[in-house]
Amino acid sequence: MNIKNLEAKIIQAETLLDSKIEQLSQGSDFALELSVSSLKAHVRDLSFQLKTAKEQRKKEVIELRLIGYDVDNGSVPLELLANLSKYFSGLITSASAKLKIGQDVSGVIPSEITYPLNLRFADIAQGSSRLFITGDTSPDLFGESLLENSLNGLFELLNSDFNEGLSDQVHFMGLRSTHNLAEFLKVLRKRSIELELSWSAPNETKHFWKGRRDKIEILEKLLDGFSASEPVNTTVSGVVELISRSGKLDIRQAGDELVKVTYSKKLFEDVRKLRLGDVVRLDCKETTVFNSSTEEEKKKYSLSRVLWE
Repeated sequence: MNIKNLEAKIIQAETLLDSKIEQLSQGSDFALELSVSSLKAHVRDLSFQLKTAKEQRKKEVIELRLIGYDVDNGSVPLELLANLSKYFSGLITSASAKLKIGQDVSGVIPSEITYPLNLRFADIAQGSSRLFITGDTSPDLFGESLLENSLNGLFELLNSDFNEGLSDQVHFMGLRSTHNLAEFLKVLRKRSIELELSWSAPNETKHFWKGRRDKIEILEKLLDGFSASEPVNTTVSGVVELISRSGKLDIRQAGDELVKVTYSKKLFEDVRKLRLGDVVRLDCKETTVFNSSTEEEKKKYSLSRVLWE
């Protein structure tokens, strides 16, 4: 069974499991308890199959097609290649650290994060200049891949509405990662180079972003303007409306306010116990994200601990 089908079956099984658990909460039922137990075993088996399938895939391949006077002959100036590689590697490793640990890492990124990513410059091909970067998929026990989730986050950020979802994706990826992305874009802008970035995800989704010169300049300025306050402890209470395996929770609070909460990979075991419709109280870190370019200020939340109402 391919990865796309396995992920669809896991979502289907988890949705059915949520429904059965909700029924069971209304009263004891032996047949229903057996069904819940069987479904949990089924989800575990599908997750193991997903992990195995991604291990067999082994590599993620990202293509960067550079378009501009300096690179149209199928070669890339060494200094340009070095800078692009440095900042691209920086944005991926920093995002992976944020997703795994739950906060921006200062200083050297730990080897337990960088080593499994195994980012490498793989090849250069003709047709403007097409650079290929590879990294290891390295799925965990549940079939989740740090590199895959980081790349998904990158393309969501690049393709987000600059006026709507940009700050959410900046919070998800982390300031260190997005500032690396800003530096990456600055290198392109200074050399008047446009970019076509593409990646085929394990579930066969084709991700693509075309960075024209005007778009690169605008996004660079916006990303470079982000800063964040020191986090403070707070509590978020409400009904679970969305659970994403990649690290996102939506909580509907009293008064109908929707709060988006990110969670780190180390909290995945706790989060996967939650079900849609659960009433929860979450210990969170609240950060105020400010953009000097737009003078926009928003509060963002990162999960510290799950509490039940």
